[in-house]
Amino acid sequence: MAADLGSGAGHGLVLVRRSPAAVTRWVRRGLVPVTVAPLGRWTGISLAEDRARSAAPYDVALELLAARPAPWRARPAVGLFDVRGRAAITVQPAGIRSSMHWLVWAPRRGVVETPQLDGLSLPMLLRAAAAEGTVREEALADVLRSGLGAPVDLLVTVLGLLGLPGREMLVGGEAEGAADVEPSVRGVMAFDRLMAEEAAHRADLTEQGRAGHQGGGRE
Repeated sequence: MAADLGSGAGHGLVLVRRSPAAVTRWVRRGLVPVTVAPLGRWTGISLAEDRARSAAPYDVALELLAARPAPWRARPAVGLFDVRGRAAITVQPAGIRSSMHWLVWAPRRGVVETPQLDGLSLPMLLRAAAAEGTVREEALADVLRSGLGAPVDLLVTVLGLLGLPGREMLVGGEAEGAADVEPSVRGVMAFDRLMAEEAAHRADLTEQGRAGHQGGGRE
């Protein structure tokens, strides 16, 4: 589960280089009700509710938003999330085949190792935020090295240091010109159906394995 959800929608923000209209078409194909707002050269996306429209256990909206790849035309994309008591910063660099890179920060520890995820380097973060040459890498490293404060405090600090917009969306889900967008009902139903079929298939394989094991043990 996500950490302190504040207003109920959680602390999370995705910044993409695409118009709100184009972003709206993309988020409708997802599972999460979101708020979309123009933020200068960026478009911000935050949660409208803390639950996705998909069935459990695939209904934690904050984690779904954090893990969803941005369309390649909208990249570079930068994400900032307070997830499970930790701060997560993500970047999808420009390019069709670019993958998502992660930096995870924990209170009292600073940056933590996440070998199961593609790591996010500070030069990549500065480049995605268009902050190369204006923000010193050492200044960003100093902020991330510290374990002081709560995850959302760290995210707000990084956002300001990089000169990125969206503080109000990150903290409270609000911004001038914002509009809520619901995911497509048809798309959610298709996802739920697929997950149910996969769960049934796994259950069948488990049952077959048990039956085979029991049969093999008989003389």
